[in-house]
Amino acid sequence: MNYDRQILPANEASLMQQRWPLVMRGLHWLLAALILFMLGLGLYMVQIEQEPGRKFELYQWHKTIGAFVFALTALRALCRIFTHAPAHPATMSAFEHHASRIAHVLIYGLSFAMGVTGYVMISSSPLPLPIELFDGVHVPNLVAPDYALSEAMKALHHRLAYLFIGLLVVHVLAALKHHFWDRDDILRQMLPF
Repeated sequence: MNYDRQILPANEASLMQQRWPLVMRGLHWLLAALILFMLGLGLYMVQIEQEPGRKFELYQWHKTIGAFVFALTALRALCRIFTHAPAHPATMSAFEHHASRIAHVLIYGLSFAMGVTGYVMISSSPLPLPIELFDGVHVPNLVAPDYALSEAMKALHHRLAYLFIGLLVVHVLAALKHHFWDRDDILRQMLPF
């Protein structure tokens, strides 16, 4: 992905694109809402005992929304390749510039990794767990049943979820720091309105 951004003095930055295009902003906030919901639902599903029918229904919704997040992340990554990013403010340090690039690559990577590990976990389960999306679209299990693989993917999926939560907290705190402490336009560039 092309994450190159120019760093311009404030007066020159005003000549550059000041905000992300509407499509990128829309995808950002839609994915943010879906990912937060997914992480919350995932934590709820593994910590709360429910009747089997209810738990099965929650897992089906988790898989459906997860597949949707995977597809939207792929669309956003594709759009990002062809989108010119707004310039970083000149007040942004080299460390912040590089940390931002790394964090965004990790967010995309974790979005994909969560989908892949979730799919392989269910697909390789020796239990006959269907992968049905949107209450009827059947996704085939492309991985042979393998208990050890399924358990390894389950452990990795859970660990990645906690890593994702931590990364998102840092991402939000960094955006708030830029807005309230640095008083630059980083957050405003991505606001939907």
